[in-house]
Amino acid sequence: MEPHILVAIAPGGPAQSTERDAFARDLFATIPNLRDVRIENAEPLRMGGQPGHQILANGRDPASGATITVAQWVRFGGGAYLQMVGIARSDAWKDAYPRFRSVRDGIEPR
Repeated sequence: MEPHILVAIAPGGPAQSTERDAFARDLFATIPNLRDVRIENAEPLRMGGQPGHQILANGRDPASGATITVAQWVRFGGGAYLQMVGIARSDAWKDAYPRFRSVRDGIEPR
């Protein structure tokens, strides 16, 4: 499995900051093809000057059985949310993570 990132935007998202953790976790649960997922970290953070939420997790790729690491970032604002999901084999995470963050930080809100 090569590292890959998915970026999607959708209308809606929670209006209250207290609802963002549950929203991000529910959104994370919809990521397909993850097995034995263990969330290691879930926390709010700011991205591009907007509120966001980060989840870092480990799991297994069902096709190969390889250990994978997953990052989900959700940025809220403007009546929509932006979901970014980066996935890489755990042994390739050290190199993939900075590239994923560059994509995350390079998306400008309009």
